[in-house]
Amino acid sequence: MIVLYLTFLGGDSQGQRIAAAAYLKNFTRRNVGSQSPDLRVATEFKDHLLRTLLQAEPAVLKVLVEVFRTIAVAEFVEQNSWPELVPYLQSAIQNSSLINDGSNREWDTINALTVLQALIRPFQYFLNPKVAKEPVPPQLELIVKEILAPMLVVLHQLVEQVLSMHGRTGLEVDKILLIICKCIYFSVRSHMPSALVPLLPMICHNLIELLGSLSFDTVALEDGYNLRLKAGKRSLLIFCALVTRHRKFSDKLMPDIVNCALKIVRYSVNMARLNFLSERIISSAFDVISHVLETGPGWRLVSPHFSFLLESAIFPALVLNEKDISEWEEDADEYIQKNLPSELDEISGWREDLFTARKSAINLLGVISMLKGPPMGTSSNASSASSKRKKGEKNKRNYQCYSMGELLVLPFLSRFPIPSNTTASESKILHE
Repeated sequence: MIVLYLTFLGGDSQGQRIAAAAYLKNFTRRNVGSQSPDLRVATEFKDHLLRTLLQAEPAVLKVLVEVFRTIAVAEFVEQNSWPELVPYLQSAIQNSSLINDGSNREWDTINALTVLQALIRPFQYFLNPKVAKEPVPPQLELIVKEILAPMLVVLHQLVEQVLSMHGRTGLEVDKILLIICKCIYFSVRSHMPSALVPLLPMICHNLIELLGSLSFDTVALEDGYNLRLKAGKRSLLIFCALVTRHRKFSDKLMPDIVNCALKIVRYSVNMARLNFLSERIISSAFDVISHVLETGPGWRLVSPHFSFLLESAIFPALVLNEKDISEWEEDADEYIQKNLPSELDEISGWREDLFTARKSAINLLGVISMLKGPPMGTSSNASSASSKRKKGEKNKRNYQCYSMGELLVLPFLSRFPIPSNTTASESKILHE
């Protein structure tokens, strides 16, 4: 492995360096980890690997970070070894090119954060799913305490920069925002590291401000802005994880999270002219509301907005638009698969695989429809009963509970009559 690594270092062209990195990646996958559980990678090699990762060009970094991930999973995640890794990475980030006034120009900040992302990513899943209540892995606690928690100050500064410059920031800023959002998501998707608990209000505040800086009125194609859209989508996934997994810590944050999602879903009216990333954000905002509705405080937080959701968010997402017509003409089967839910029986606030604003809106409509409405009281023979009532006898009422589908959704949909010329339409389709 050292020989391969030295060959990689001595490459004269980018193509040669990428080829050497790919060869090293394949070699590492075959010889490190589950295939050879007793094999230990030399400390010298790991040190060289980290130094190269901090200086590699983006095309080489993309391949070489997979070498690091394989080794990190085998030694750090699964066996809790490699004790030098976290202190080294912490120092590298703190002294990198864009942090601490760029004291070390050779260590690239984005490279260092990319390594951090690769290190945290395996912890997004439970390491031992068979354990009923798996504790937070000590490795994740260490990473969050020593590296990620201090980086939240950088997140706040960058969000403030985005707001002050009205979204016109450099590509590097948007890359860092996206990587930090990914690291937060991987940290809380399954576990809740103790160092993050007191910082959750600040995290949510910054993510809400970041989402508020996005525009859904026009199609933005710049690379930097697309990166910020990805960071916005990841922010909403963080909210879903907090609501789903960590109610104990997120209940007080839900009102702000709901208000943020409500501000986003109203842009479903612009869905026909939005790009895929913008639509994914609207889809994720619908999912956040569905998640909240499945919790105890959900009814209290969302029910005052049911009429707004139906008229200004869900229904506009379902209305046929110009994009629908063009996509239908291109490929009808693909259009149906993309826009209609595959299993209508699987309506749930916990769905995470919907991907389009229309599917998420349909799912939210189903979640609202299945909610139990407030009890409706009906008095039986009220006047005669009151005249014959004995002293101290209470009024007897029969209470009947209707679903919100009966109370709200069906009356709303009944405002739009079914076309009467269905026979003519069917014959027209048959002739075509």
